[in-house]
Amino acid sequence: MIITKRGIVWILGVFLLLAALLLGPGLYNLAQRSLHGVSKGVTLEGQLVEGLLEQELYDVVASLAEKSYIEASNASLNWQTGEISEEIIGQLVDVQSTVTALLQAPPHTQVDLVTITILPSITKAHFTPIYRGPTSEPRVALMVNVDWGDEFIPDMLDVFAHYGVTATWFPTGRWAKTSPALAKSIAQAGHEIGNHGGWHGLASEMSRGETTRLIQEGEDLVLAATGQKPQIFAPPAGDFNQQTVSVAAELGYKTVLWTVDTVDWQRPAPTVIIDRIKGKVGNGALILMHPTKPTLEALPIILDYLAESGFQCVTVSELLAD
Repeated sequence: MIITKRGIVWILGVFLLLAALLLGPGLYNLAQRSLHGVSKGVTLEGQLVEGLLEQELYDVVASLAEKSYIEASNASLNWQTGEISEEIIGQLVDVQSTVTALLQAPPHTQVDLVTITILPSITKAHFTPIYRGPTSEPRVALMVNVDWGDEFIPDMLDVFAHYGVTATWFPTGRWAKTSPALAKSIAQAGHEIGNHGGWHGLASEMSRGETTRLIQEGEDLVLAATGQKPQIFAPPAGDFNQQTVSVAAELGYKTVLWTVDTVDWQRPAPTVIIDRIKGKVGNGALILMHPTKPTLEALPIILDYLAESGFQCVTVSELLAD
């Protein structure tokens, strides 16, 4: 059999065509992985993922994400034993950010899962009454309990605005219902709104159900008037027991008392109110006052004194922020 030069070329062409058909997809795949896949030697949680393409990574990361998921859980009280179960901080994996980190990782590097922390809304600290904020910084919070005193509130708001200070106001629900415009003006001025109960009742003398109604009614009426949902609870008259604090905690509230009580509801001279604050103020102080005439007259002097002493006035929630 004689094979001509033309025949040899034809046979070689067929061979090359078959080789291209057989090896072409593999070569194309290798090129894609080299150009668009994970760099050589990159690992994720100890697992080698070099060369994997984006869609393949989603499957790998999603599988690891299921194993790394931690469900957040609030602290809770066992009413039979009084034992408080601590909160659990949750965690979930940000799949997209992890995939992006893998595709951008230099060769031979270890990449960790990108996680998102999920904080519980109720912690063990919610079950303990608070008398003072953290003392690490010179910050204080001014608190105004409101169940009366409408005639002094607009001028107090003007003083706060002049000094650029925001306070935390604790209206009762019944006051917010009867003075909704004034309650809303407090919130619109940028102040924090707390919960002082639906009415000015003594929580320590209430049943668990009555305490729940006291707090929930206060929340509903204050929210309706101001548009701001309270996060902190100041018991009327500062009267409470452990049941009060626990019920408030289960409703998502921190129970706040005070460090400095001006006792201004007795209408002492403005100088008495000022001296009471000067004598007890310190880092983290919670300063309690009410809308009275002597409080209004003392307020500019109080704010000047706090500023000159290096204290920053913040809201209660800012002071207590975790």
